[in-house]
Amino acid sequence: MDRTSIDWVALRKRTRDPGERASLEALRDLDELRGRTGAAAAPADYRPGTVLCLLLAVATVQTACGLAAAMVALATGRPLVHLLPHLLLTCAFASASLLLASASPRDRRVFFLLATFALAGGAFARAMMSGLPGHWPPLSSPMFRGIFPEAFVQAALWRFAVVFPAVHRFTAVDLWARRAAAVAWGVASCLFLANVLLAHGVMEERLDVLGRDHPGNLFWHLFAMAALPAVATILIRAYRAPRRERAKVARFAYAIGAGTAPLLLAGLARLLLPGVNRWMLTDSGVGRLWVDVTIVGALAAMPVLTTLAVIVDRPFVLQTILPAALRRWAARWHVRFSDTVRLRSFGRHSHRERLTAALDRVRLTRGAREIADVLCRELQFGVGARAVRILDIASLPSDTALATMLEGSSAPIDLSRESEPFVLLPQRDRDWLEVNAVALAAALRLRDGTVPVVAVLGTRRGGAPFNRADRWFISTLLTGAAAAWDAGIPPGPSSHPSDDVALECSLCGLVGDVSPIRCGCAAAATLAALPQRVADRFLVTRRLGAGGMGVVYLGRDITLGREVALKTLPALRDGMVSRLRDEARVMAALNHDALATIYSLEVWRHTPVLVLEYFPCGTLADRLARRPMTIDEVLTLGIRVADALTYMHSRGVLHRDLKPSNIGLTLDGAAKLLDFGLATGSEWPAGTPQYLPPEALQGAPPDAAVDLWALATVLLKASGGPADQPIELTAFFDRALATDPALRLRSSAEMWRALRSLIPDP
Repeated sequence: MDRTSIDWVALRKRTRDPGERASLEALRDLDELRGRTGAAAAPADYRPGTVLCLLLAVATVQTACGLAAAMVALATGRPLVHLLPHLLLTCAFASASLLLASASPRDRRVFFLLATFALAGGAFARAMMSGLPGHWPPLSSPMFRGIFPEAFVQAALWRFAVVFPAVHRFTAVDLWARRAAAVAWGVASCLFLANVLLAHGVMEERLDVLGRDHPGNLFWHLFAMAALPAVATILIRAYRAPRRERAKVARFAYAIGAGTAPLLLAGLARLLLPGVNRWMLTDSGVGRLWVDVTIVGALAAMPVLTTLAVIVDRPFVLQTILPAALRRWAARWHVRFSDTVRLRSFGRHSHRERLTAALDRVRLTRGAREIADVLCRELQFGVGARAVRILDIASLPSDTALATMLEGSSAPIDLSRESEPFVLLPQRDRDWLEVNAVALAAALRLRDGTVPVVAVLGTRRGGAPFNRADRWFISTLLTGAAAAWDAGIPPGPSSHPSDDVALECSLCGLVGDVSPIRCGCAAAATLAALPQRVADRFLVTRRLGAGGMGVVYLGRDITLGREVALKTLPALRDGMVSRLRDEARVMAALNHDALATIYSLEVWRHTPVLVLEYFPCGTLADRLARRPMTIDEVLTLGIRVADALTYMHSRGVLHRDLKPSNIGLTLDGAAKLLDFGLATGSEWPAGTPQYLPPEALQGAPPDAAVDLWALATVLLKASGGPADQPIELTAFFDRALATDPALRLRSSAEMWRALRSLIPDP
């Protein structure tokens, strides 16, 4: 695991048992095979060219002199305020260079990034020296006259872009990048030589526009024009890179963006807003100070963040810094410390709460598909996995070591590419794991020892490995899921039971048993609330609607040959089962022409299913969406519903949620009240706020006035609303919707009479 070669001969000498020797020989064969076919070799040593080494040496000397000049100024009591930005940036780039040098200096990618930062650090150090008195010795040295190694920063960056990231195959983009790197090196050489010649008076003065310190800034414009495409090339090449390389590029891009964003935003603001430009040029207060601190701080953080973003993973092998013994000791104590901290945090904070909530949701599942759906959501949320899939054990590569390993393990198995189980698997299994991006897998083991499904997890968000707390979370959650499976699901390791929850189109609601749903919507299939067959009698075909109190499906009674509405719960929840049963009892106890009929109450996996009268013409809400009603239709509707309310109120039942969507329409247009879910509830206020009287919204206990106000509001909406209210009904609405309860109609019977009186005599 740490890339140290294994002394197989010494191991064999220490092994006495014949069985252990046989296992050792098998491991040795696998190690040799891995070394020939699949192991990621350490990066080849790179020996840089002489010119680049000389440039780095000059930049290093300039950096050292700049830091020494700052120390001298500090020792002699000279003010350093105006030099602090350059000092901070010099230290940042020098630190990044040292970190890269300690990581893997013979890796060409590390070396080119090191060269980029070292050359840039020399530029800031030189600027720092220029702010000191001119008589200071290093400034008058010919060694620094016209020598600007920073001219090669963009050339080194292009060399880095050619080799970072490592890609699967060589393409035209890589060829273009190599040519661009050569051009960048040529441009840098021209700028460097031009400045040397200008400094010694060899070149004509008219070419001094190429000078580093010329007011026209052509030097820096050429610098930027060459450097920016190099960063873009890195991002473009990342599309063809392996996943691990793409992660490095993403971290690299974030670091570059975070470091340069304040500077770019400030420059853009100065360019577009003249007031901001004037303020930046003239202001010297606290506000300007904070702007400068933000810009310089971000730029100083950029090289360090970029370095850390790139070298945290192979092939930048940080392990080579330490001797083998010290490396093993550090790794052992790092694991112990990390696990201790994480487990204590796990016990104190939200990890345990997440597990408790997840186990509650698993306990309330009603089938294999619901268990799989809950496991996917909870594992993604609980351990931060990028992707989770629940697979039938039969869908794994058949008769392979992977399936055998999962069936025989009681704990999650690390299957990342660097893990020992991955290395020991056959090539076919390793290919399957890489194609499916599997980092960890765990089996769901039933009481009888069988494994119907396995959970396969992708990498964690952020790239960190799964720790001990994550594995404990996964094991415990799968144990709870296995208990739910044993409690309510018939055995069937290779397929879901026939009465398992069905699938439905998320767009049109068509119900099917396999995905994709054959409806033509091309929308994603989601879990339905019922199986496709309920009680071997009702065939579920389509979702009609859903709300806070339940979900309703269109079904067909295959025994009697009629269409019915099936109302159930979207998920099994504590307290909701008894409420749905109470609703069924209320509906069964009422018998009126204007009340929907309940045919039966079925139970599917502890979930009640109300079999109700189906209204093919939809609800009053559907009718009003097309056009308002006439006066005669409004009066007919009001009289019929008021009569039903009189019947209900005489038996002590309040509807409490009367609204257009809870009034069904038969084929001949007759209205019938639906949804008695709130008729038995104790919560208050409840219902739809726009259909509740003012006193109910203020917490007054419910009475018949709740239904009367709701009916009057429904009739007002059916007639076209307050703006289009018929003159004939003005007096009725003024009284029925009076703000003062004492002025309203007092009972549903009185409302029935008031509406009846508005119908002209024949």
